[in-house]
Amino acid sequence: MLKEYTKEDMEVMGVVGKKIRQLRKESGMSQFQLSIEADLTKNQIGRIERAERNTSLVTLNRIAKALKVQLHELFLFGE
Repeated sequence: MLKEYTKEDMEVMGVVGKKIRQLRKESGMSQFQLSIEADLTKNQIGRIERAERNTSLVTLNRIAKALKVQLHELFLFGE
């Protein structure tokens, strides 16, 4: 079992978290609103956005649906 994240792991988590924050803000949603729409806790949303949590694809899919974007859009880093 993986015990530590590499620098690259942390960078990927950070980029995805920033993309989620960007999309959330562009949609005018608070973390609380996103948590309700995605059926997650507000703390979980915050930890994902701050790259403190390596989350599952299922959770990312819930977030994408709540943001009304396709899952792959969470991985489009240059936009």
